Amino acid sequence: MLGEFKNIFKVACIYMATIIGAGFASGQEIMQFFSSYYEGGFYGIILAGILFSIIGYVVLDKVYCERIRNYEEFLFPTVGWFLGWVMEILVTMFMISVFCIMIAGAGGIISDKLCIPYYFAVLIVALLCALVFFTEIKGIVNISSVITPILILGILGFGLYIIISKEMAVFNFSGAISKVTDNWFFSSLLYVSYNSITSVVVMCSLLPYLKDRKTAALGGIFGGVMLCFMAIIINFAIYLFYPHIATEDLPVMGMVDSYSVVLGNVYTVILLLAMFVSALTSGFGFVERISSKININKKIVILVICAISIPLSSVGFSGLISTIYPVFGYMGMFMVFVIVIQLFTKVPAYVSVEEKKRNYCRLSAKQKGRTRPLKKI
Repeated sequence: MLGEFKNIFKVACIYMATIIGAGFASGQEIMQFFSSYYEGGFYGIILAGILFSIIGYVVLDKVYCERIRNYEEFLFPTVGWFLGWVMEILVTMFMISVFCIMIAGAGGIISDKLCIPYYFAVLIVALLCALVFFTEIKGIVNISSVITPILILGILGFGLYIIISKEMAVFNFSGAISKVTDNWFFSSLLYVSYNSITSVVVMCSLLPYLKDRKTAALGGIFGGVMLCFMAIIINFAIYLFYPHIATEDLPVMGMVDSYSVVLGNVYTVILLLAMFVSALTSGFGFVERISSKININKKIVILVICAISIPLSSVGFSGLISTIYPVFGYMGMFMVFVIVIQLFTKVPAYVSVEEKKRNYCRLSAKQKGRTRPLKKI
C-alpha cells in the first residue's frame, strides 16, 4: 500500500513540477490570471484544477495503456499529420522561451543575493541544467521527486502563514489588477492551455514510472487537486495584501519580505528551486524535440541549447507572463480540447507495442498519401 502511494505521489510530483514554476510560486501567474477577477478568481481556480486533473488523468492513462514513450507517439495519431507538425512547432517555441526566461530569473536572483555579475550567474544555472539533462528523464524524475514536495510545503506554509498573520479585510480592493482577458472563465482556460504544453510533453516520457493503470490515473488526478489547493491559498493571500503588491514582479516575495528578512531569504530559495525545476522540465522537453529531429549526439544538442540560452535570457519576468504566456495559451487551447474530448472515448486496457506500431504506420502512410501495402511488422 505504501509503495503504491509512493509511486502515485512520484508521478503527481513530476506532473506538478511542470506547472509549479516561478510564475506560480511567485504569485505572478495567480495574480494576473485569477486574482484580477476578484471572487471570480476562485471559480477560475476550481475550473483550472478540474481541467488539470482531467488532462493528467487522460494523458497518463493513454501513455500507460498504449505504451507511449514520447510526445510524437501521443500527438500525431491524436490530431493528424498536419496539425501535429503545427503543434510540434508551437511546443518547441514555447519550451525554449520558458527555459530562457527561467534561467534569466534564477540568474537574476543569484546575482542580487551573491553580488556577482548577472551573466555569470546565468551561466551557473545553465551549466546545472546541462548536468541534469545528461542524466536523461531519470535525473528529471529524481530531482522533481525531491524538489516538488519542498515547493508544495513551502508554498502552502508561507501562504497559510500570511493568511493567518495578516489583519486586513479580504476583498477590500481600491483599484484593479491588470487582467489577461475580460472574464475569469476564459482566463482560466488560457492558464491551463499554456501550462499543458510542457506538462504533456514530460508526461509522455513517464511510461517507465507508471507501474499500473491505477498509478497513472491517480497520479494525474492527485496532481491536479494539489495544484488547485495551492493556487487557492496563494490567491487568498494576494487578496489580503492588495493593492500594495499589485505592481510587484514577485508578489509572494513582497508579502513575505514585509514580515521578516529571514523569511524572505527562505522563500528566495523556494523561488529559485521553482525556477530551476521549470527550467529543467521545459529545457528537457526542448532537447528531446530537437534531438529527435536532428541526427546529432544529444550531449552536443544540450551544450548548444544551454549556451544559446544565455544571451537569449533578457526578457522581463512579468512581461513574459502578461504577453508570451497568453499568446501560447490561445494556441494551446486546441490541445486541451483534444485531450478533454478523449475523456469520453473508450481507452483500451492495453495495446501491445506491435499493434501500436501497426496503427501508427497506417496513419502515417494514409496521411502521406501512400498506396502501397504496409510491410509486416
